[in-house]
Amino acid sequence: MDNINTSEVETTETTNEKSSVSWEEKYGKKGRNGKKKKGKPAIIIGIVVVVLALIGAAVYGFSKFMKKTTDSLGQETLVEEYKEQDMTTYINSTGVVASREVQSVVSTLQYPIKEIKVQVGDRVKAGDTVCIIDDKDINQKIDALEAQASDEDRRQAKELEIADRQLSQAYNSSARTVSRAEDKIDDAQEAYEDAKDDYEKAEKAYKNAQKKLKKAKKATDTDALKKKTDAATTAKKVMDAAEITMTEKQAAYEAAKDGYDQTVDGQIDAIASAENSNEITHSNVSTYSAIATELANYYDLKAKTIIKAEHDGIVTEVKATEGLVPSGVILQIENDNNLSVTVDIKERDIFKMKEGLPAEISSGSIEDVTGTGKVSKVIDFVSGEAETDQLSSMQGSKSSDQYKAVIDIDSFEKLLLGMKIKVKIATGNEIKVLAVPYTAIMTDEDDDKEYVYIAKDQGSGLYMAVRKDIETGESGDYYTEIVGGDLEPGDKVICYPDKVFEGSIVKITE
Repeated sequence: MDNINTSEVETTETTNEKSSVSWEEKYGKKGRNGKKKKGKPAIIIGIVVVVLALIGAAVYGFSKFMKKTTDSLGQETLVEEYKEQDMTTYINSTGVVASREVQSVVSTLQYPIKEIKVQVGDRVKAGDTVCIIDDKDINQKIDALEAQASDEDRRQAKELEIADRQLSQAYNSSARTVSRAEDKIDDAQEAYEDAKDDYEKAEKAYKNAQKKLKKAKKATDTDALKKKTDAATTAKKVMDAAEITMTEKQAAYEAAKDGYDQTVDGQIDAIASAENSNEITHSNVSTYSAIATELANYYDLKAKTIIKAEHDGIVTEVKATEGLVPSGVILQIENDNNLSVTVDIKERDIFKMKEGLPAEISSGSIEDVTGTGKVSKVIDFVSGEAETDQLSSMQGSKSSDQYKAVIDIDSFEKLLLGMKIKVKIATGNEIKVLAVPYTAIMTDEDDDKEYVYIAKDQGSGLYMAVRKDIETGESGDYYTEIVGGDLEPGDKVICYPDKVFEGSIVKITE
């Protein structure tokens, strides 16, 4: 092939635009050097491939980075969808622990206080002297009257003073005795009811085991049959033992009731005897001399200068001052082993309340504070103060609970006087309502508002904790009804939000 100058060819191709001879027709598909020509489309495709590869690598690297970042971020947490739940209903409220046995120490004597022998926080026993009234003037009067009185006058005066003291002691002793008998009967009744509940649960478990055994007998699996047989046998033993315990507790309860009746009858007789003796003594006053009668009065005043605790307890308040004549309550003693709590009941719940309903005690801030009790009184009327609150709420002011219930606390752990506690009263009703796990509910310490956190999807497997205020209604074993607030059906409610805060990143645990 002849040597051809490329520039000449290009010139010819340029100038002779009308030439019908193409490059390929003139020189073939190869150039003058015999090599295949590289076209522009191939270069572009190569660049695109490289760019796509770089983008793919970047995306892959970013995905790995995001996955690593996602895995390292966020608190793992369980969530539950906000929706309707089947639940046994409870009424939730709060109250302050108080004593059912309070002694307000007072004195009618118009003499100054000589000594207050206790301080706030001191523990006392029944019969301990807690306050002494100055008896100097009384003693001077007694000395003057005794100097004028004959032996018979002094004897008569002592006779009157003793009769009055014995009657007073009889009243106090009777009250304490009856109170102890009431405590025994309450304890026996509670033990019997608990044993009865245990028996009923055991009986139900046995019946279920019997049903499973009956189904297993129809099958051919001998191992399953043996297991069901053993389970039924065990359930029967448990039920029998529970029945024996229930029978024993029932007998103890009946004995406690009989004992209570006998105690009350005995105290009635004792009081009647003391009153009769006192009446006989006082009926003879007309035969006593004026000196004997006045002397008996001062003996009585002297006895009242020594003030004693009527029951065991803790001194919760001291109002009087030594050296001054007391006016009103000197000090207060509360039995911190005999507790109760008064709680507010919303209007919509008042007709569900009745005496005897069981209640559970807990604390919103202290895990170990627990207790049980029963409704002892339902205050199902609106007081004057509550009527004012009701009117205020109708006018747009903050509403107030109008009704109350008193819960007598039967047993407790680490419960203190004055402690603010949560009370959950079981009503026994079953309903289907929008609800959340009770573990999800938080309380704002500043204004007592209740709220939950929901997990809001942020993409890439991450969620953000968002606070939503709520209004709670009745509560079940696990769920609490929501009657108002910001929650919407389908929200992912964080079940255990103790370590969660507004805006924190969380990951949902499957």
